[in-house]
Amino acid sequence: MKISLNWLREFVNIPHDANAKYLAELFTTKTAEVENVYDEAGLWKNIFVGQVLEIHKHPNADKLRIAKVSLGKKTINLVCGGNNLREGMYTAIALPDAMVKWHGENEYTELQQTSIRGVKSEGMICAKEEIGLEEGVQPTGGIADLSAIKPEVGAPLAKALAKNDTIFEIENKSLTHRPDLWGHYGIAREFAAILDKKIKPLTPKIKFPEKGRQIKVTVKNPKLCPRYAVVIIENIKVGESPEWLKEKLRAVGRGIHNNMVDVTNYITELLGQPMHAFDLNNIHEEVIIRNAEENEKMITLDGKTRTLSKDIIVISDKKGIIGMPIMGGQNSETTEKTTVIMLEAANFDPVSVRKASFKLDLRTEAAQRFEKHLDPNLVELGLKMACEIILKICPGSRIAGPATDIKNFNTKSIKVDLNVARTQSMIGAKISMPEMIKILQKLEFNAAKKSSNIISVIIPSFRATKDIDIEEDLIEEISRMHGYDKIPSILPELPTKLPLENIERKLKYTARNILSLGLGFTEMQSYSFYGAQEISSSRLPEELHLKLENYLSSDQTHLRISLVPNMLRAVKQNIYSFDTMKIYEIGRTYLNGSEYFPIEEKYICGMIIESKKSGAGKIAEAKEIFYSAKGALDNFLESFGTPDLNKKRATNHHFYVNPVKQLVYTNADNEEIAKVFEIHPAVLKNFDLEEVCVGCFEINFSKLALMGTFSRKYKPIPKYPEIKIDVSVIMPEEKTVEEAYRIIKSADAAYIANVELFDIFKDKSIGAGKRALAFKITLRSDERTLTLEDMNKIQKKIFDNLKHSGGVIRGL
Repeated sequence: MKISLNWLREFVNIPHDANAKYLAELFTTKTAEVENVYDEAGLWKNIFVGQVLEIHKHPNADKLRIAKVSLGKKTINLVCGGNNLREGMYTAIALPDAMVKWHGENEYTELQQTSIRGVKSEGMICAKEEIGLEEGVQPTGGIADLSAIKPEVGAPLAKALAKNDTIFEIENKSLTHRPDLWGHYGIAREFAAILDKKIKPLTPKIKFPEKGRQIKVTVKNPKLCPRYAVVIIENIKVGESPEWLKEKLRAVGRGIHNNMVDVTNYITELLGQPMHAFDLNNIHEEVIIRNAEENEKMITLDGKTRTLSKDIIVISDKKGIIGMPIMGGQNSETTEKTTVIMLEAANFDPVSVRKASFKLDLRTEAAQRFEKHLDPNLVELGLKMACEIILKICPGSRIAGPATDIKNFNTKSIKVDLNVARTQSMIGAKISMPEMIKILQKLEFNAAKKSSNIISVIIPSFRATKDIDIEEDLIEEISRMHGYDKIPSILPELPTKLPLENIERKLKYTARNILSLGLGFTEMQSYSFYGAQEISSSRLPEELHLKLENYLSSDQTHLRISLVPNMLRAVKQNIYSFDTMKIYEIGRTYLNGSEYFPIEEKYICGMIIESKKSGAGKIAEAKEIFYSAKGALDNFLESFGTPDLNKKRATNHHFYVNPVKQLVYTNADNEEIAKVFEIHPAVLKNFDLEEVCVGCFEINFSKLALMGTFSRKYKPIPKYPEIKIDVSVIMPEEKTVEEAYRIIKSADAAYIANVELFDIFKDKSIGAGKRALAFKITLRSDERTLTLEDMNKIQKKIFDNLKHSGGVIRGL
């Protein structure tokens, strides 16, 4: 946003010798960022008024001429190709080191003295586009003709055209929370507070008649239009604006249109209150503020046909749409034929305006202001000031009747109590109560002492719209105006203590080290979402999932309840590059099983993948990958320090688990902590993974972390030798290895130091539904050397226990 320093000086006494960059720095540190400062005279450095004395043909170019030009005290020769160049003409002459745009294109470049087609040119005769002159100097494309004003020859161009303004460019994003700063008067009010000056009040003298011509206004949805005011002005003559008005608009980068449009733009730049002038003769019966019909169309002032939706606010009459808050309609614009206008000032719902602006790809000055929560009280002030200017610049015009003013907003003031001690503590500076009151009053807050520690503050309406409404907002106002540079840089006195230890996070790093470093797994990461296709392919129930309302893509529609689907998808993407893989993921799952929030738990899922194809490319029988996954899980739990878990065959067969190859690990309360399984063949087929075997384990890491870990204790090397014996037993398949372990251990727990499974054998020769399990059993005593008699006694007891449990000892 561009702000004119000369315009600000109309409302606050800013000394003319004040350094503009210093003012910009003050505003940046106390209010909002000033991106750039430039003075108009600086833009035209080394550009002077010259008068063409003589014109001669160029000896080496048909389209170029040589001009002898007077600069007052000296005369120079210039090469020029302008078709409107004539003797006696006053024009702009750029000398070396001036900044110009060649033919009005690209960026400004520094002019250098040069020779053109063999003739030395001591400068440049400028077109208006080449030095940034405004409209009105002459038609585009020719030499800048200043003859109409006959300026002093040799004078700096800035002086001749009275270009003595300084322009501040303020970053729009830094004003998002300050709707009061979207006009020059708001900026002037802020400078008055910063510089401790008085602000000139805006007091339009206009009074609306009590009787006369008036138009009916209906607001269908009061929430979308807190205030809407219009007044009729007759005997209008649409034409060119006065120079003072054009000069102000040009200074801030506004285009020049006609006097009616320019006045509304002037009020917008002055107050931040958008306005619009309608040709009343094109409005039928009444004005209606409503929502557009779905797919309703209108042609805006830029000549484009726009298709609207039902959430867009429109201004209409009995026949159709005549405008929107962000831009007027072509069917109601003011033209040279307009004699009666309806002048509008309004306040619209900021959220609706912003949505409409982006939906229609229509960013306008009005849209940028309406979406910032403008003060509804600006409507009346803007309407009166616009009327006053129109009556002044358009002799014979008159206000036809009372203003129609529809109010749908709360006029009650916001009151906030400010605690002085708390303010001092939060800022970190001893600012006295009188100083706080003075700062707030400079900002036009109604502040007064309520008690020894409390200041009662009434918020002005221009700061009460989504800006100031709590005590912390007032503290921020005091701190910025007091000066952040005045606040001492002292560390607060806080007791030194260690933060609470996050056990789960610490254990997660331990788990990563075991899986990646110890077991050789590769960690992967995936999104916390998957789609309906993955749910179906994994045989998961959709009702346990939470579906996103605003999902990014069709494969990210639901929050995951398992890590398996995304991991299988990753396997599919990588299996053609690797015959075997060992991967894992640590992540959260979100089960739709609570009244308010999903059940959120952290899981570890590991997978061992092996291709069924041999090196020769033929289908080979897959090895028992289930036991590879089980071994990895057991190693992890042992290295992790997990207390003993019970292992048992699962009774519930569901989802992606192969029902005949699964094992569940439970704690003492029979809660499931982990499980190991093979992926169901049907699920592998759904993921196009029929040529691989996948062994998988899942660990409820949230529950595992709560169990804690056992501390490892030093054990001395055994003093006495051990005896190892092998036992091979045929048992029914429903008997688990874990049960066989317990049976063997129960023979003599004191002397059986270790039991290790080293082979599983299945064949029709040992009977259907049976398998042979081979164990290596280590016998040892911590008190003496075991004898052969001891070994035979323990071995016999092991055999007896296995036989009583339905086993058959092989080799006997």
